[in-house]
Amino acid sequence: MKKNIKSGSDKLGLAGAVAATIAASVCCVGPIVLMGLGVSGAWIGSLSAFTPYRPVFMAVAFGLLGLAFYKTYTKPKPEECSPDSYCANPKSRRVEKAMLFVFSALIVGLLAFPYAAGYVFAENVKPQVKAAKVIPRVKTTQAILEVSNLTCVSCAIPVRRSLEKLDGVESAKVTMNPPQAIVLYDPARITPDELTVATTKAGYPSSVEKREMASR
Repeated sequence: MKKNIKSGSDKLGLAGAVAATIAASVCCVGPIVLMGLGVSGAWIGSLSAFTPYRPVFMAVAFGLLGLAFYKTYTKPKPEECSPDSYCANPKSRRVEKAMLFVFSALIVGLLAFPYAAGYVFAENVKPQVKAAKVIPRVKTTQAILEVSNLTCVSCAIPVRRSLEKLDGVESAKVTMNPPQAIVLYDPARITPDELTVATTKAGYPSSVEKREMASR
């Protein structure tokens, strides 16, 4: 009684690839998704603990995805697929192949996002030398925050957004090396402590390294 064994292994491989992709992406994509949903909290920073294991999860995801393609495009043996079963139906197999390509695109997109973010969101992560050339406005103060948990380029996005949405912040730039946020703000409307609270709620604790009055 070996019916639909091949179809079952296809789905199992694809499901495993999706699960491994989620595990590989939770450290980089997770904080951005949570921020978009309005979820905040210092606990989000703990997702960065998955970063060292990202290459392992990626290898597993691509391996299982390759297995799914192999099983899908390999002609089933008679004992694996009876004539009246789902896998013997040409229409069903076309649907299965289409779904495989759809999920493959999603998997590749999620895995590639942290690397593509460095180009797509290049304006969010400026080298420190460029950030230092920003000409501040009158009556603003520049604060440099040391930010924790900046493990990938996409992590800079929620940090920048958490700062820019604050009333009184003129601009915010994030650097990966060193892991800092350079913020221009109006000291009459917001304090440095409020800046650090904002990044901490986004999952990236920070502390004020340097603060200086800006002038023309």
